[in-house]
Amino acid sequence: MAQKQIARTSIVEGCCPALAGKVACPADKEAKRWAAVFKAFADPTRLQILSLVARNPGGVCECEIVGCTPLSQPTISYHVKVLKEAGLLEVEKHGLWCYYRLRKEVLAQIVAALSGLGR
Repeated sequence: MAQKQIARTSIVEGCCPALAGKVACPADKEAKRWAAVFKAFADPTRLQILSLVARNPGGVCECEIVGCTPLSQPTISYHVKVLKEAGLLEVEKHGLWCYYRLRKEVLAQIVAALSGLGR
């Protein structure tokens, strides 16, 4: 005797029919924010930039960042842009120069978010 198989469109549909609909989870926005932050951390150059900026709380000019790496100014600008968009750096303009500072409150939020995962 052949067993009849039930066609399912998703794994969730089989055990939790109430979850089968496409409903936006309130955590989606927060998850996307943290994904951008961790993606920014996932590059060695960006980690070097963060380390340099963290050691200089008064701010670091982008030209100083370029001088500390073998990379070109446009490449450094790209990495700084990623770090700014992730909320890890703040920028202060002085004439033509941009000075970057680490947003330590964001680091504290990262620690809190990670410690909350295990709860």
